[in-house]
Amino acid sequence: MQKMGSIAAFLQAAVAMAMMVVAFGLIGVSVLTDREKLVEMVLHNPTPIILQDLLKFAAAALAIILVIALFNTLRDGSPRQMRVATAFGCFSVLFLLMNASLSLYALSQASVYAQDTTAAGYEMNAMITLLGLIVIFTNGLWYLLLSRSALQGKQFPKPLNYLGLSIGFISLLPCLGIVVLPLSIVWSVWMGWALWQSPRITAQQTYYENYGSIRND
Repeated sequence: MQKMGSIAAFLQAAVAMAMMVVAFGLIGVSVLTDREKLVEMVLHNPTPIILQDLLKFAAAALAIILVIALFNTLRDGSPRQMRVATAFGCFSVLFLLMNASLSLYALSQASVYAQDTTAAGYEMNAMITLLGLIVIFTNGLWYLLLSRSALQGKQFPKPLNYLGLSIGFISLLPCLGIVVLPLSIVWSVWMGWALWQSPRITAQQTYYENYGSIRND
């Protein structure tokens, strides 16, 4: 399972980089912060937004694999804490799926909302934004509890765990949410490498412990 988690972490970093390219390169900050420009893009060039939503589905699938892999790796050291962390990780995935699904639904109804003089269009956009914030918040709690468990169990490099704690704290502050994505890319690559090396390190430790005990006997 650790190997699968490692591969998922590497792929998650790649998906996150693709999401950054789409968000800031193909969509643009001005569109993301201006509803009228967003509606115009949805009506005339929805491809980047559709691509972003599809990347969210890919990120959710990879995230659930990583959440389960890390639960299996760390549950023996902190079983209760890791159960809570995993719950938050699963909630984050669920809200991400809801965010992507609602966004795609809004795309299909864009022409209706564009002509709507009521608050329906604004409410839909606000709901999508709120779900995005909930994703970041619940994911941040997962980072915090996961990294705390890893530190307590002396799993993974300490700098990696401190990076996870930092991402977790930053995720709880909506004004700093834009910093989370680039930091999570670094964390995912590092965690992928740590999980890939972990079985080898564990095997070496077991060998030396057993060999040392035989020599002492």
